[in-house]
Amino acid sequence: MDASALLIPALLGAGAIGTGLARRHQANKLAHLLDARSTSVAELLDLQATVAAQMGAGSFREQVKLAGEIVCDEPLTAPWSGELCVAFTNTTTELLEVREERTSTDSAGNRSTEVSWERREETLQDLERRCRFELQQGCQGLPVDPEGADLELETVLNQVDPPTAANTGGNRQLGTRRVETLLRAGGSVLVVAECSDVSGSLQLQAPQGAGLFVVRRGNEDDFSRSIRRWRRIWTVSTWILALATALSVLLFVV
Repeated sequence: MDASALLIPALLGAGAIGTGLARRHQANKLAHLLDARSTSVAELLDLQATVAAQMGAGSFREQVKLAGEIVCDEPLTAPWSGELCVAFTNTTTELLEVREERTSTDSAGNRSTEVSWERREETLQDLERRCRFELQQGCQGLPVDPEGADLELETVLNQVDPPTAANTGGNRQLGTRRVETLLRAGGSVLVVAECSDVSGSLQLQAPQGAGLFVVRRGNEDDFSRSIRRWRRIWTVSTWILALATALSVLLFVV
């Protein structure tokens, strides 16, 4: 059998493996969300005080989920939009068309060259900043260290500016895209994190072991539905690609 004939089954099989891993990731995420204990800031403060009195400071650690308001005394200012936030990303991408030449030889030995222009995007700058904030419930709050968190960011700017560089023989400039996303310094969020006093004070942070660290708008039900929806999508995709892989192998074998 020609080895090139196995290219399509191999690609389909690789796709099935990729979607299967994505499905497994969503399943693990849902399990971690369900394992995290629903709680409140007041309960965590009281529980940590009890544990510290019995076992000493730095002994408390638990995977939890709770909702509250973002409060930040020294928020960041997103450079392009000017919005106050606790996290932002700025991405600058150059849009261009690149000249490509492909030379081929026919059965008579005649050579021909085909010229085409392929559109490409090249990242010029990718900037991300985060700052600590407090998750507040009523008059009580807990500090949040956002390093390592999966943050739900909102796109506030997505625009293409005119090209600033001249065209060359091999490139045609189309413009520069600027995209800014952020998490505003205010409003209600759901936090799934590890609550620990290992750093010296009680805070919400990235788990030291397995677990989620998520900051997102909405409630737990919204988050759970989103995870389940993506798990179904990846499951169906995996079965379709696996079936297509099996059929393509049978076709080539027969």
